[in-house]
Parts: sequence; structure tokens; C-alpha cells
Amino acid sequence: MQSAVKRWTMLAVIGLFFFMVIVDGSIVAIAIPDIARDLAITTGATTLIISSYLITICASLLLFGQIGDQFGRSRVFKWGTLIFLVGSFLAGSGGSLSIVLLGRFVQGIGASMTMANSYALVTDIFPPEQLGRAFGIEGIFISLGALAGPGLGGLILVQLPWNYIFWINLPLGLLCLIVEVAVFPKSQQRSSSKIDWLGAASLALATSALYLATMQLRYWWVMILLMVILSYIFWRVESKIAVPLLDFKIFRYQLFSQSLLVAFLSFIVAYFFTILAPLYLQLVLQYSSGVTGLLLMVTPIVSLVASPLAGYISDRYDQRLEMTIGMAILVVAQLSLAFATARFEPTYFIFNSVLIAVGTALFGTPNNVIVMQAVPNKMRGLAGATNSLVREFGLVLGTTLSTLIFYRLLSLFSQRQVDTALGIARPVLLKAQRGTYLVALLLLSVALFILIWHRKKELTSDGDR
Repeated sequence: MQSAVKRWTMLAVIGLFFFMVIVDGSIVAIAIPDIARDLAITTGATTLIISSYLITICASLLLFGQIGDQFGRSRVFKWGTLIFLVGSFLAGSGGSLSIVLLGRFVQGIGASMTMANSYALVTDIFPPEQLGRAFGIEGIFISLGALAGPGLGGLILVQLPWNYIFWINLPLGLLCLIVEVAVFPKSQQRSSSKIDWLGAASLALATSALYLATMQLRYWWVMILLMVILSYIFWRVESKIAVPLLDFKIFRYQLFSQSLLVAFLSFIVAYFFTILAPLYLQLVLQYSSGVTGLLLMVTPIVSLVASPLAGYISDRYDQRLEMTIGMAILVVAQLSLAFATARFEPTYFIFNSVLIAVGTALFGTPNNVIVMQAVPNKMRGLAGATNSLVREFGLVLGTTLSTLIFYRLLSLFSQRQVDTALGIARPVLLKAQRGTYLVALLLLSVALFILIWHRKKELTSDGDR
């Protein structure tokens, strides 16, 4: 067991790097207009820069979790850090969309290597009596990363070109890598089992097919059919192999499965705001990148207070009730966003940002604790990797669905094919935004219904006893 100083130093590095890789999933959103102008592409095409990163993580997350189990989590985490830095340099160097996408692919591989092993690394280095506190602190980094990307991007764009939203990773990542080499324990090969390459390939292809199906392709139904076939192949492979990427037995734990499902719905909706908010502030309200960045920082700043408070409440009161209240607040926030009229700004936007921060903290903090504690200790590594996979998969769907719905509505209301938000009239932008947020509202309403129904069922069972 490591000394206390080393343990908390490692947790700080893991948390900081987790923050970086999650921020990089959303930091591009605020730079979409700038990147589109600079690379002479549509704003719709620039969302590939977000989704390509997220889809790469989804496709490889479980694979690198298994590689970490067999060849050492610390070793895989360090190599992932280095690869992420190489990808960040490439993405920022790109003078064309293809170079930026290559950099984002490399970034995604590095991010996946670190994310797949972070939860298990924390479990390895902390004694059981400190795990709750350690996971709580890591959860703060994750929540901040999910919320802070567009705001940080806006602050960077005030003084620097868009390339620096990627290059800002280089000094921070290099510092993390130095500490990892100096402090992280030496890795030892833990198993001689074979890597589940067939399962990894079928999962990667199924994920890619689903992503392609959500794009505006003529034969999208072919991609859906292909995704179903590949998912079935993945399930068959994982059911028969001795050491699977994903042990489906974990889903037999009802509380784990239910918590993961509602979290998945919340992750999808989270990127609706990430994609639409910068466009609303810059194209509807005509705010500069600097002002937009400051306004987008409201949510992460509020979460700095809300997340620890939510953790305190989670440790002392009913976690399921806290989750339900948090989800109800998120539902109210989506309803409010759907009926934004560009009046009373920026007060109206700040109000909704605060609601999102508070709702996310009250829902997400107890949900993460429940997910990790709903399974036996021996399955915590798998639970952590599965939680990360569900989060990234939800963010991929959130990015693609929000983009698809928004631009389809823009085309409908403009009565012509539209694939860019630049030059579109404000009333049309507002109508398309309203329709997109109403879909998000529907998804969160389903999540809230699940929470209320299960809580009512739980209370009825307790009363019968």
C-alpha cells in the first residue's frame, strides 16, 4: 500500500487528467463558428471534431480496460497520457479538417487508455475505508470536466486562435506525465489470458454503425441493421469467452442497471446544452467569444459548490431521493431552455445554467456512488469501466442527436436544406433550438419517471415488510 502522500498525489493526477480528457469532449463546441470559418467548412461538419473523439473512446474503452487488467493499469495509464498529448498536438496543428480529425482520433485512443483504468487504479491504491471519499473527489473532477469545456474554450479564444483549445493540454499533460512516471507504482503483468480482440472489434464496429446511423445518411436503416447484427455478435462472443471485455452478469444487479440507465439518459441530454448553448449565445444573442466563455463558466463554477454539498447530502441522507430531486431540477431546466426567447438575457441564461449545475450535482453524485456500490468488490473495476463507457456513449448520442435534430429543424423552418447555423435568421434559430430541447425534455422525463416508479416500488416493498 502506498503512503498517504503518494495516494492523494496519484488521485490528484488521475482527477486532473480525467478532467482534461472530459473537457476535450466539449471544449470544441464554443469554437465551432471559428473553426468553420477558418477551415471553410459548415458548422454541421465541425461537430465531427467532437463526435470522432467520443466515438473513439466508446469503441476502445473496454478493450483498454482488459489490457490494463492483464499488463498493468499504471503502465497503460502512462502510455495513454503520452498518446493523448501527441493527439492534442496534431489536432491543434491541423490546417484541414482531416488533420484535425486524425489528431482527435489519436487523442481518443489516449483518453480511452486512461479512462478505462482510472476507477480501478483508485481502487488499487486506496484502502476500502477511504474509497468513498476518493471516488467522491474523482467525481468532482468528472462533473467539472463535463460542464467546463465550452466556458474554458471561450476564455482561451479571447486571446488565442482556436488551435490552443487543444494545445492547452500540452503543459498540463506533460506535468501529469512527469508525476505519473515519478509516483505511480510499477506495473506487473497480472494475467496471461488472451485479449478479446473479436469482442473489441465487434463492439467498435457496432458503435461506429450506430454513430453513422444518427448522421444524415440516405441509407441510415442499413447502419441500424448492421449495428443490431454486430451487437448480437458481441453478445455471443462475450457470453462464450473465458475472459470477456464485458461480463453481462453485472447487469443482473438491478440497482446497478437502473442507475446506469437513468445516467445514460442524462448523459445524452447533457450534450444538447453543450452543442446549443454556444450557438445561442454567439449567433442569437451576438455575444463575443469572451462573453460567451464567461457565461458558460457559470455552470462549472456553481458545481464547485454544488458537487461537494451534494456529496455531503449523499453521505447522510436518502441517495435515491436526492437523485430524484436532482433529475426533477434538470427537467425544469430543459423546459425553461426550450422556451427561451432571447429576452431578459443574460439573466435568463444564467438562471438555467445554475439549475443545470445544481440538478447535475444532486443527481450525478449519489448516482456514481450507487453504481460503484451496487456490485461486489471484485466487479468494481468492470463497474467503473462500464460507467465510463455508458457516459461516453451517451455523450456521442447527445452530440449526434442534438446536431441531427437541430439542423433538420433548421431545414424545415427555412424551407431549404441547411447544414450550417451561420447566416440563419434569429427566429428560425430559436424555433429549431426549442424543438431540440423539447426532445431532451422528453428523455429526461423518462428518466424521472423511472426514478419515481422504482422509489415508489421500493417504499411499497418496505411497507409490506
